[in-house]
Amino acid sequence: MIINKKGPVSLVKIMDEDEIKKDFISRLNIISKPLFVIFEELIQKKNFPDRELIFSIMREVEEIETFLDDYGASHNKKFFYFRELIGSIRWINITIFQGLHILARVKSYNLDISEQEKTKFIKELKETITLYLAALKNLARALQEEALKIGLKKTREKYSKKKMLIEIQKKILPPDIEENVVKEKEERAISILVKFLENAEMFNAFVCGIKTEEEITEEVMEKYRSIFNQIESLYDTFLKNTEIENKYPDLKKIRSYVALSLHILEMGKALTHFYERHSDKVRKYSSSSQVSRLVPDFTIKETLKRFILNYSIYFLFAGKSTSIKIFKKMGMDADEFIYSTKKLILYSYRIEDFHIRPVMPVTQIAGKYTLDTYLYYNRNKYNLKSTVEMMIAIPDIRDVLSKENVEIMIQGPRKSVNEIAEFLKEKCGASEKEIVCSL
Repeated sequence: MIINKKGPVSLVKIMDEDEIKKDFISRLNIISKPLFVIFEELIQKKNFPDRELIFSIMREVEEIETFLDDYGASHNKKFFYFRELIGSIRWINITIFQGLHILARVKSYNLDISEQEKTKFIKELKETITLYLAALKNLARALQEEALKIGLKKTREKYSKKKMLIEIQKKILPPDIEENVVKEKEERAISILVKFLENAEMFNAFVCGIKTEEEITEEVMEKYRSIFNQIESLYDTFLKNTEIENKYPDLKKIRSYVALSLHILEMGKALTHFYERHSDKVRKYSSSSQVSRLVPDFTIKETLKRFILNYSIYFLFAGKSTSIKIFKKMGMDADEFIYSTKKLILYSYRIEDFHIRPVMPVTQIAGKYTLDTYLYYNRNKYNLKSTVEMMIAIPDIRDVLSKENVEIMIQGPRKSVNEIAEFLKEKCGASEKEIVCSL
């Protein structure tokens, strides 16, 4: 609020029709023109566009979306649909960009998989890009039609690759704020490998625990995308082109698996964002019957399950197998570093065997190993090395065990998990529950 001689004046003013036409639409027309020029080129293309063209769309759309939001377009009947189309285009376009990026790089990635497996992946990747490229073109046409309805002028400017395209790569500072000081380069390699293996196992446990499609959210996609992005950055900062990488060339394969999983998850994040934020809004608009057929809910759900989650897990598992080879070459016991997960059932009738005195030795078992082992129960996480945390966990579990059987999850280095599972089977009569992944 501004104070002047006539009294307080609001910082926000509602535009009248004349201001909308002369100010808002005039500025929107200018800021949207480059996007429509690029769309004309995109729509005419028979084959896949290059990454630079799709990246340019991304930059233009972000600028238009910011402009529309500054003016509150999402709360205006006339401009709401245009704003939602821009938002929809942004996230479908990101999916395509990441897919094209993988396609451009996949042959140069150092992968420990057969040519048949690689060919199958490339085929399914191309099918996915084609599917969402068709959706993007239809969204672009819908945006062109809506632009004319709201008063934007059709541009006659021709596409110029040199003028339109934007530099893709950006540079950032090393993401080392959470890193401990590591004295030896081999320790650094082990540290990054462990980070990769731990988070790969956590992601695998999440995927295998999915019961409904609603659990595949943008929040989850972003969580793991961010994790593997950090691992990739750490690798490039501390291992790439170093003596340790030359000594253990299989490390390059780990870098490839991380990169592939990262970009696939970025596709997943874009699709989940579109599904959660834009699909329903666009479908509610009275003129959106055409758009509602472009990217049906079931199409996104199928892509997320059959391509995004399936191949993310596939490449992370391949990285796990490669990690075993690296630890063996380092002369180390891979089972002390490879993460695994076991689910155990504790039976109500054995409650007297499950209390602090007979169960506490699990802390000694976990303590033998360098890496931590965790017990998961009722959305709580307990470090099995910690006497204090176990003294909290055991009574919590016993409260429910007095009424019914209890399921717990043990996660950590394979050797520790196996030993603790056997201990609980012997002392408490626990039985192992098979982890079945629907994917």
